[in-house]
Amino acid sequence: MFLKTEIQDSSQKVLIVAPHDTVFLKKLKKRLKEMHVEVFSTSSLVDDYEKYDICFFIQFTNVLLPRLKDISNTKFVFVLFNEYETSQTYASFCYEYKLEHIKILNLETSPQHYDKDLDTIFWFAFSRTEDIYLHIFHQTSLSPRSNSKKRTKKSLSFSVRSLFTPKKLMFFGILMLIFSQFLFLPPLLMSSAMQYAALREYKNGNSQKAEQYVKQGKNNLQTSKNLYSFSKPILHFFSIALPFEDLLQINTSAAAIMETGIAIENDGRLIAEGIFEKNKNNNDIEKIADAKERLVVNSQLLHEHIVLLEAKLPEWNTDLIAVKEKLREADESLAMFEQIIPHFDSIFAKDTEKKYLLLFANNMELRPGGGFIGSYAVANVRNYTIQDIQVYDVYDADGQLTAHIEPPEAISKFMEQPFWYLRDSAFTGDFVDNFHQAEEFLAMEVDETSFDGGLLLTATAVKNLLATIDSLYIPDFRDTITADNFYIKAQLYAEDDFFPGSLQKKSFLSSVMDQMLLHLPDAHIPTLTSGIQDSLNQKQLVLYSKDPAVQEIFEKNFWSGRTLLPSCTVAETVHCIPDYLYQLDANLGVNKANFFIQRPSGLKISIDSSGTITNTLTVQYKNDSHQGVFPGGTYKNYFQVMIPSNSYVQSVTVDGAVIDDYDETNFTYKTIGFLMTVPPQEKREVRIIYRLPTTIIQGNGTYQLILQKQIGSPNYDFHFSFEAPDNIVVTRHNLSPLAESDKILYNTSVSSDKIFLIEFSKN
Repeated sequence: MFLKTEIQDSSQKVLIVAPHDTVFLKKLKKRLKEMHVEVFSTSSLVDDYEKYDICFFIQFTNVLLPRLKDISNTKFVFVLFNEYETSQTYASFCYEYKLEHIKILNLETSPQHYDKDLDTIFWFAFSRTEDIYLHIFHQTSLSPRSNSKKRTKKSLSFSVRSLFTPKKLMFFGILMLIFSQFLFLPPLLMSSAMQYAALREYKNGNSQKAEQYVKQGKNNLQTSKNLYSFSKPILHFFSIALPFEDLLQINTSAAAIMETGIAIENDGRLIAEGIFEKNKNNNDIEKIADAKERLVVNSQLLHEHIVLLEAKLPEWNTDLIAVKEKLREADESLAMFEQIIPHFDSIFAKDTEKKYLLLFANNMELRPGGGFIGSYAVANVRNYTIQDIQVYDVYDADGQLTAHIEPPEAISKFMEQPFWYLRDSAFTGDFVDNFHQAEEFLAMEVDETSFDGGLLLTATAVKNLLATIDSLYIPDFRDTITADNFYIKAQLYAEDDFFPGSLQKKSFLSSVMDQMLLHLPDAHIPTLTSGIQDSLNQKQLVLYSKDPAVQEIFEKNFWSGRTLLPSCTVAETVHCIPDYLYQLDANLGVNKANFFIQRPSGLKISIDSSGTITNTLTVQYKNDSHQGVFPGGTYKNYFQVMIPSNSYVQSVTVDGAVIDDYDETNFTYKTIGFLMTVPPQEKREVRIIYRLPTTIIQGNGTYQLILQKQIGSPNYDFHFSFEAPDNIVVTRHNLSPLAESDKILYNTSVSSDKIFLIEFSKN
């Protein structure tokens, strides 16, 4: 059945402050009225901004921003024309006080572009982006500006008085004898200060200055160790040596970590630069191979010292706790690196050639496999060298498809599209399946075959990579791209006035790709590694290789975007109840509404005294977009959920209304799917109640839930509850829950695939 939804229209109040009646002002009023809002206008300032939802200031530069600072429930949008200095001043004030409810736009435009500019203004003003400033121009360039700050250092001086009397000299001699046992402390403390300074410089990306501090710290540390060798017997005699030896070990490990980390970064940069350098000779190739071997040795040494430092470092305050957490994260990144480096020759085609397929998925138009594929690239690699990367618009390839490929039923039924194309090929939750499907399309469309592997990169992954670079100036578009404005700029350049066959999108992505590849070797290697690792762990970047050994590493670390089997990972001799949950969204509304969608979820596990398990899945959708503002709008979603095979579905509802007409399959998984819509500024609650096919028998056993995150989906809140009767006792679990007698309540953020384990005993 189809749901009939009643929509209550609650008009918003918008105030426009403009000194003159202009063409732009007339168009703005017209568009706002089309969006069904109440429009008020004035040519002077008012005192009651709180009564309006949004206030537009059009070419009005007499506003005192501090007056608007605390009116956070009203959104203020300043639209200035050719006012670079003023807009920069306003934006600087807003950035300094983090006034995200104020948006500053500087337009260098003309009346023929006003309609398109209004779309961009509305989307930027109403979206949840943390960016405050946007510059919209046509054939106008930004002039770079930079500021520098100078810091001064304070100096410390002290004086020592002379001692003359015999009694004082004797006392001073005894005191010096005691202090002589601690002469190792000043150079040790100086070493600690040097290591801290090195860490600070290293975090700021100044490896050369960090290396200087490390050398100074090691000299002080060696002096301290030499002095300590004379004091060691006495300190051990009085049983007070251990804290000092721990401090010496902390400094030794810290120095080794900094020194080895810098060496790893230098070798990593040498390799990164070499990979992008064409026309290498045999000597250049050997340099990369030698650097790779050094990385293997240094990474093992770094791991050993990280383990030592983490064990010795105390947890006296939040700063030390944060340092230990950073050490764990660094060790995780190191473990990822150590798994990949043995396969470096295979991935980067030493003594051979390989071809990789790169798929760019827009997860603001989410699909089960990551998002709408707007572009793809073909990368050719030979002898540690990326020979070239060619970026193509997906419509160029799809336009050449002559065969009829039957699309998934949801595409033909709800999008009324009788053909299937590459752009819609990411329609399962398994990247490897989607990759093979994309290969088939490219073979039929453009005769591109023989790929050795590839990856899918979402817009979020591109943002993570851009975060490792301060900014990218794109000469072809005379604009600057950052992690904060990438998606908005991509929409501005790639979507506005786009039509199949247009070169604009391909040109923009190619330009960004060229500049990224040019600047990535200069990025801070640990920060770059962390950005890649976050993208892999959060399934914003998924990988596939036809080399079985490499693919095994990808799958072992859950980087390949595979759907996991709903089976138990514990020993077969243990009675185990396998549970499985994989939620999949498919935005079929031909818009970018996912930028505005929130969807916290919850799973309630209820067990009765007979051991029957009933699950209640609740998904709450909220659409924060506004009516009539592209790229938001109504969220037309084909919702799917994958649960254990042979589960019995008791009910499916949306906002309490029963859904009878849903799609259902029952193979390795039971899959339920149906179309639902979430209009702008509205909420919908999906609830599915189902019974698992396996029951709990008497004795000891384990409940295991595999919870998978959709490729390309944002992180979302997840509430898990487990309720058992009196005859079932929970003995152990891997959660950190709130426990209430027979209940387990657990709240988490789903940023990656998770496994929940609960051990129990039934009487």
